Amino acid sequence: MLESLIETIDAARNPKRHKDLLVALWEQERWFDTPRQRAAAEIARDALEAGGLSHVRLAPYPADGRTRLQDWIMHMAWDCPSARLALTDTGEVLADRRQVPASVVYWSGPLGSEAQPVTAEVVDADALETITPEAVDGKFVLTAKLAKETKLRCLKANPLAIVSDYLGDGRGYTDHTTKWCNAWSDGPDGWYFHAGDKVMPGFCLSPAAGRLLRERLAGNPKLKLTAHCDARLYEGQGQNVTAVLEGTDPNREIWIFGHACEQGAHDNCSGVATLVETLRVLKELIAAGKLPRPRCSIRAITTEECIGMVAFATQQDDLRRRALAGLNVDAAGDPGLPDNPYCLHYGPWSNPTFAWAVGGLLVEALDRRAGDAWHAHTKKFMPTADDMIADPNCGIPAMWLGKGGVSLGYHSSSDTPEVLSDDSLRYGGLLTAAWAYAMASMDDRAAADLVGPACRWIDENVLAAGDDDPALLRRWVGGRMLRDLARWGVSEAVYEPAAAKYAPAGAAPLPDLPADGPRYVRSTWGNCTFETLPPERRKGLSRWSGWVAAGLYWNDGLRTLPAVERLARAETGAKPDATLKDAFRACIESGTMVEDNSGNFKNQGR
Repeated sequence: MLESLIETIDAARNPKRHKDLLVALWEQERWFDTPRQRAAAEIARDALEAGGLSHVRLAPYPADGRTRLQDWIMHMAWDCPSARLALTDTGEVLADRRQVPASVVYWSGPLGSEAQPVTAEVVDADALETITPEAVDGKFVLTAKLAKETKLRCLKANPLAIVSDYLGDGRGYTDHTTKWCNAWSDGPDGWYFHAGDKVMPGFCLSPAAGRLLRERLAGNPKLKLTAHCDARLYEGQGQNVTAVLEGTDPNREIWIFGHACEQGAHDNCSGVATLVETLRVLKELIAAGKLPRPRCSIRAITTEECIGMVAFATQQDDLRRRALAGLNVDAAGDPGLPDNPYCLHYGPWSNPTFAWAVGGLLVEALDRRAGDAWHAHTKKFMPTADDMIADPNCGIPAMWLGKGGVSLGYHSSSDTPEVLSDDSLRYGGLLTAAWAYAMASMDDRAAADLVGPACRWIDENVLAAGDDDPALLRRWVGGRMLRDLARWGVSEAVYEPAAAKYAPAGAAPLPDLPADGPRYVRSTWGNCTFETLPPERRKGLSRWSGWVAAGLYWNDGLRTLPAVERLARAETGAKPDATLKDAFRACIESGTMVEDNSGNFKNQGR
């Protein structure tokens, strides 16, 4: 079944159209400012409209630095037409946004003007044990660390600008690569720039430019730089793009999604282009009679990482409740090498879905089909980015296709169309389209064909030997994955005999879960950022913590804290020094959770 579906989609692909759209998006996104992000969104919208998709539109959300959706504060809008940094005495250019957009920190503050640049001395912050106003005020502050780290050191001072030649380890970097800095907030574990954050200019240099600057500074401690940054921070608007390939039942949807608003061709213009091409190809195949119309609609959503999906799923609550499963296409253009394969991440255990097994089976089929051209595998993962919609409190079990920070040119000026692999665009696109169509077409017949292979995949990828908590939980997950077919309306007789071999129907995730202890009720879904807490309270708390996310996702408002901790430990294997109670107390302080021991309330969500 899946192999023939792959064959049909592969024969209909339009590689040139796919790549042309990707490049057109990148020509806008590489500037990573609000006007160009809007232009890229309009390109994606227009391509979907031209492809004959339904309900094509921009879905706006505030970019005001203040609006809070779930536990995420939207960032401020930003524009920066030009910026330049040069040695004053020789005029040698160190950074020029018109040549390398990543030369400027995202959300950099303004500095002088192109007609009237500013000149001042430069000081090496890394040589200073402490940052004092006397040492850095009114000066350019040089650092070999990520620009945001040094900004945090300078919050009580007033440097003219931060200048960073940080690059870090990565694949595909050269001496002339400039690292993209996309974090400029003031708190620990911070990211997006908010209205209350300190405005400060920031420049990013390549290693070659940084070496030149350091050599000159070593010979002249009074060395001066001249710069301008024509930047503007303001209250504006972000936008998601969404479109639908209509199924016969519009009340059920499969979501494919990926974030826009980043400067890389791979990360993530390749993902956005793959979403658009998926709907276009499937639409053409259905129109030509080569595929029947699916039962469920397939919705594509281009977002802004994390906040875009939070905004869409919060503001479109009726659509959220229609969604059965989702696939996050977070970069699809990096070469899939034997020692650096693509990965289809699935999880969390608290919200199992049959869609994981279908994704895993497709990865196996495509890996065989591609031979040495593309390599991929599957892996358990705790979703904390766009795929945090898998939190049961939101209710859309999801997967993530991508590599993260090990891709070529990751978060740098080296992430260009030239580094992309046509094979990866092909097979990543086939995976996205085949998975979306298979899940949208799921019925008794399709499920009956797939239950056997799915059980084999579960046995090989999910189960573990033994009778300890991790092994028992995995057996419960296997049963729940199969019983998830009920949400598609599949008859119980199709899946229950197989599901019962893993765990009895209605069984608890683990036996003898503690019934005594405090209970906590959430008012949000997704991972917690803790951004509304004072910086000193946020230390040690991370929005990316798999341990905390597991605890939040298992916390249904009815389980006690000891039960939640036991489940989170069985899933993650973590035994952190900090208890979940510490994180939950922080959630209470940030207004996303209350302690309620009545047992009468469940968390917000489905």
